[in-house]
Amino acid sequence: MKTKLMILSIVLLASLFTSCTTGEYLPLKDIANIDILGIIYATFNITGAFRYRSVINTQAYMHLLAEAQKIYSDVIDVGDITWAIGKSDAANNNYEYTAVGKAYRTKSNN
Repeated sequence: MKTKLMILSIVLLASLFTSCTTGEYLPLKDIANIDILGIIYATFNITGAFRYRSVINTQAYMHLLAEAQKIYSDVIDVGDITWAIGKSDAANNNYEYTAVGKAYRTKSNN
């Protein structure tokens, strides 16, 4: 019984830590009406005091969109965003994140 409880505790802790270090945002659902232009990568830093999922999602979107606009001149958007925490600077309470997303444009109905 003690062994089962220990294994359950380890699994719960591992899932808790994993859920705090990665995230998904803006999944692309209606892919029939969009043209995928390519995959975009970006890194950004967030101060530890502002490490809320909503802040990380917003920063990931903004940085990926800026990168996509440098590469593609069309009117575009970014979706299927996934981010993960990278290096941390404990002395300054800063955390680096890496985000990946898909740049796309909506197909015209002409």
